[in-house]
Amino acid sequence: MMRLRLCITAFLALLPVWLSAQTPQEKEAFSRIVSSTTGMKTMTADFAETKHLKMLSDDVVQSGKLWYKAPSCMRWEYGRDFYGVLSPKSAYMVKAGKRDGALTRGFSQTGKMVTGLISNLSDNLKDYKVSYAKEGGDLKITAVPTSPRMKGMVDCVVMMFDISTCLIKSFEIQNNAGYTLITFSNVKRNAEIDSQLFN
Repeated sequence: MMRLRLCITAFLALLPVWLSAQTPQEKEAFSRIVSSTTGMKTMTADFAETKHLKMLSDDVVQSGKLWYKAPSCMRWEYGRDFYGVLSPKSAYMVKAGKRDGALTRGFSQTGKMVTGLISNLSDNLKDYKVSYAKEGGDLKITAVPTSPRMKGMVDCVVMMFDISTCLIKSFEIQNNAGYTLITFSNVKRNAEIDSQLFN
């Protein structure tokens, strides 16, 4: 436990965070959330996804179920015939019962970013310039990518965490084409998950 605290303290000192604006309560909440994500082995949640693209007049709204298993397995399911699977060995999207190559490319990139940022923040925020602020009972964390490769895909990622439970509430990806907002409900941590979901 002491070692974990020292690692988190060192991490916070080295992060490119704009600390001057943060209150002691915000710093403490951020530290607890980082610590909590480090210990997360699995997560399940229902989600609602809103995709807003500047080129479309209407938003695309979908919902489904997420399964995550550390360190990098994820199943993102809109329905039995429309889902994506990410694992260390592969990434693919299935639509109408068939693998879809075009959807798979986008899902692979986005999936790796999502799994990296909903868990083990102490390791995965190193490639971002980070700021955070308390909003009611939530902590809003804004992560701006610093690598040229990521900058081409994402302007920033905005995450909302419940301060009392340290559970993620929403995840928003912003870029020059628009944004994708994912809100989570019925979030459960460290429950048993069947590994067959990620095959």
